[in-house]
Amino acid sequence: MEDIILIGCGQHCGVVTYNVKEQGKYNIVGILDADESKTSATVLGHKVLGNYDATTLERIKNTYHTNKFFISFGAMKYRKSVFEYMRNQGWEAVNIIHPNAIVPPSVKLGQGVLIECGCLITPNPVIGDNVVVNTGSQINHDNVIGNHVFIAGGVILSGGVTIKENSLIDDGVIVALGKTVGANSVVGAGAVVVKDLPDGVVAYGNPAKIIRPNDKW
Repeated sequence: MEDIILIGCGQHCGVVTYNVKEQGKYNIVGILDADESKTSATVLGHKVLGNYDATTLERIKNTYHTNKFFISFGAMKYRKSVFEYMRNQGWEAVNIIHPNAIVPPSVKLGQGVLIECGCLITPNPVIGDNVVVNTGSQINHDNVIGNHVFIAGGVILSGGVTIKENSLIDDGVIVALGKTVGANSVVGAGAVVVKDLPDGVVAYGNPAKIIRPNDKW
């Protein structure tokens, strides 16, 4: 198995750790976290090795002989910037795919993608970098999922849907055939999207309506 480090030791780390174990392809050698007070703590059986500053990253690379990483925190405000920072430091993101997820060969996957247990991906979607597809969600044919998108549990994206970069699709959302959710947007839990949503908004309800601008990230 290849050695990797995780970035972030909060609640989402438990989800990532579980899926890494089930996939059986990678060995977690430690966790890095922005909160330096957690250094040397043990989280889910793995030691927190420090912050992810350039000096620590070089030390980790030399000690464990790996430059593979995975983002294991869920905060949308920081996922994009930390992911891009890690790649700029010369680190390579891996993909974590639970063995009970259905992912056909025609799917085009970026790097740093998490596809959890019970997910169904049908033919020909494009899924960008640093994307989370949470438990039991469906990404149907010819979807385009932008970089840094977080899809929560039980989401159904019909065919030909576009979710633009850095958006959050919360639990149980349905996006109708061919519709688009703009970049940096939030679709609240249980919403049904039947019209295109622009960039930078928060929307929820059935049908989904824009409530306010998204000023959180």
